[in-house]
Amino acid sequence: MRRELIQALGYPRLLIRLIIDDRDCPHDGVFEAASERCRGCNIKSSCHWLNRLDEFENFDGKPTYMINASLRYAIGMVEDLHKDLEHDQTPCSCEPCSWVRDARRLTAEFEEQLPPNPYRP
Repeated sequence: MRRELIQALGYPRLLIRLIIDDRDCPHDGVFEAASERCRGCNIKSSCHWLNRLDEFENFDGKPTYMINASLRYAIGMVEDLHKDLEHDQTPCSCEPCSWVRDARRLTAEFEEQLPPNPYRP
């Protein structure tokens, strides 16, 4: 399960890297919190996510729940990046729709294995 969660992060990682590479980034795609340009950039949260993910690229020592949280965040990013497609995602076989369905399935399978949280309804 852990390996599958890590592998699923490859697609959104590639998407964000392509977006960053298409821009004139003075920091070579590295989010700089102190940079006025980074703070004003419309992909700053995605760039920051990518940089945090790259910090633990080999994922050694990172708990699986953190990898799952990164994947859940990535699902939202991919959906947001492709919201202009305006089509029914359920039967669609395009790459973003297929990836979102598979990623949701993975996160659901992982979360089903977790013990119940007494603080959540």
